[in-house]
Amino acid sequence: MNQVELLNRITTKIRQSLELQTVLNTAVTEVRAFLKSDRVKIYKFDEDGNGQVVAESISGDRLPSLMGLHFPAGDIPPQARELFLKAKVRSIVNLAKQEISLSQPDRLPSTATGELTVEEVRQESLNNLLQRPVDPCHVEYLTLMGVKSSMVIPLVNENRLWGLLISHHRHAKVISNRSLQIIQIVAEQLEIAIAQANLFQTLQQKAQRETLINEVSNLLHSPLENENILPEVLAKIVPALQGTGGLLCMSNNAAQSKISCYKYGSLPNFFLSDWSKLQNLATTNTKVRAINNIEEEKSIQTLLPALKRNKLRSLLFMSLDYKTENLGNLAIFRQEIDTEKLWAGNYQTDARQIRPRQSFREWKELKQGQADPWKAHELELIQSLGDNLSMAVMQDRLYRQERKQRVLVEMRNQELDNARTEAEKASRLKSTFLSTSSHELRTPLASILNYLKLLKEGFYDNPEELAEYIETAHLSAENLHDIVDDVLDITKIEAGKMQVDLGIIELEPLLIEQRNLFKPDTIKKDIELTVDCQVTRVYGDRLKLKQVLTNLLNNAFKFTQQGEIHLQAMPKTVTTSSGKKSLVEISVSDTGIGIDPDRQATIFDAFIQEDASIHRRYGGTGLGLTICKQLVELMEGKIALDSKGRNLGTQVTITLPGVDKKR
Repeated sequence: MNQVELLNRITTKIRQSLELQTVLNTAVTEVRAFLKSDRVKIYKFDEDGNGQVVAESISGDRLPSLMGLHFPAGDIPPQARELFLKAKVRSIVNLAKQEISLSQPDRLPSTATGELTVEEVRQESLNNLLQRPVDPCHVEYLTLMGVKSSMVIPLVNENRLWGLLISHHRHAKVISNRSLQIIQIVAEQLEIAIAQANLFQTLQQKAQRETLINEVSNLLHSPLENENILPEVLAKIVPALQGTGGLLCMSNNAAQSKISCYKYGSLPNFFLSDWSKLQNLATTNTKVRAINNIEEEKSIQTLLPALKRNKLRSLLFMSLDYKTENLGNLAIFRQEIDTEKLWAGNYQTDARQIRPRQSFREWKELKQGQADPWKAHELELIQSLGDNLSMAVMQDRLYRQERKQRVLVEMRNQELDNARTEAEKASRLKSTFLSTSSHELRTPLASILNYLKLLKEGFYDNPEELAEYIETAHLSAENLHDIVDDVLDITKIEAGKMQVDLGIIELEPLLIEQRNLFKPDTIKKDIELTVDCQVTRVYGDRLKLKQVLTNLLNNAFKFTQQGEIHLQAMPKTVTTSSGKKSLVEISVSDTGIGIDPDRQATIFDAFIQEDASIHRRYGGTGLGLTICKQLVELMEGKIALDSKGRNLGTQVTITLPGVDKKR
């Protein structure tokens, strides 16, 4: 594999994707192909030094997959991790020669480390560190994994050992200095991707935090009573902190003579005496107290039975203060969780590992009733939310004391102004739709209501008249349903949420089905519908194609008073730069009112009909052809309309791929 191409592909993937997993997957695949090794993996460390394989590429079944498996911290001991971090050494193992070579990116290879403590690694010179004998335990470890040679390059992020880029081979393999330099460059690019992904994640968390804070601030500054606002605020804060329950208690005045408490989620019934025990969690040094395991907190031992009945395990507590005055307290609870972790082999955490594990077969560890620890960014979030909440509550007190009436009037006026501005904006955006579809919605709805009123009041003389009323109301309801469906379809399409199921469609049965569907229309309007199918199959989505044909035929019957309607499918072959391409043209032609040539360019735009008189006479929202165009394009096809002019009929042709389209 060309070395420049390898670097180009990886750097291009980093530039194109903010998804770190995508970059890692690409890297291990490209590096394995470049080195022609049996397995390349990326090993990520957690805060406790345990590791997990987060990306992997293997060559067939030459070595077993380790993807997703966890490894205990002892597999790569602290002193080894410290050496990787201190010297950024690259490790190359050759079990056939019983040696491990270490090198820095700007050094030549040398022999490997022995067993040192973390402190010794920190104090030892690099020259001595790179010239120590091989560790027999390491050799045995790799042998048990079926590995005869390996290469390890550290991945460092923010002066912390993030992980390792590891290559394994089941036979002895020599890696040249040039190849090692190339892989070192790849590792440096991965470090850039990791930093980029961490920055992106930080920015996302910051944006989400600011959005939540703004939402809470808007609620807190709305002209409503606290008893209406604070439950909504609590309902936003608890899920944002991954809590299962929350308790917010606020004093109504400086003397704290009355306390109002609000609950959210799964919580036991607290009384004020119980709340006072929770208040004691606040200290003079910090307003936020994170308790990962409430069973270890002595000050609330009397509350444990009630908390444990609700399976609550973790508590995040904040004292809500404004300057020196306590306004209340906020408590967020988390229920206990069950954890499942897949380890590479069964290891004992309470036993000293003298020798490596004898098997790396997947071993599942299940733990029940575990605490879900609070994270640093969650502590920052509750601090920001709590400060906003405290300030808003104090402002509310001041407003009530000094200028309650004036503030309420100003806020209500501002609210009305904002509402009017939003209403005017919404009115402008919807004016086009309302002007074309309000009558269409009102007409069937009025018909339904009128006939239902007649039925309700019993204004019919015989069963035949009753049946007629019901049938008319039903037809009006179907018309209303079709209009709403059109609006929903165009909304779903524009939002990019319309899904298609592409495949081979037997075309002739579908066209016959359409002819049978419109048989009542042919009889009612005395218009002949002919079908000519010269194509056996077409490539597309059957349901979407049926919807398009139904819409086109419905338009044809609506705008044709006499004559005939023709449904035809013809094969077509076009020549492209890649060769000949098979297509299928399906056309619906009629002898109806036609369309002026100068109006045909916009006929597929939403809410467009030829002119207002057409809308008044025939109705419709003007969405039908727009939906048809979007659905055809989703099926990788095209749609076109042709009319010679007014009263000269119309032909609509859709072009779809033939069945020889390669997939």
